[in-house]
Amino acid sequence: MGGLNKIFRYLISFSAVGEDGHVSVTFGQLFETYVTISNKVVGILLRARKHGLVHFEGEMLWQGKDDDVIITLLE
Repeated sequence: MGGLNKIFRYLISFSAVGEDGHVSVTFGQLFETYVTISNKVVGILLRARKHGLVHFEGEMLWQGKDDDVIITLLE
């Protein structure tokens, strides 16, 4: 889960905290900033969702098409 921890720290460092206390960011923003660290952004997010750590709509995330999808950190 090293990739998950790294992406969570990165997410928290530049994302907004909503009124509900959860950290959220758009997929486009996360992809553009995190892809310089790892090209496995989508795989990490899918694994995190499987473990109940993040929420986002849709089955898959595609660069360009899903740039406005909100990724919410649940833990």
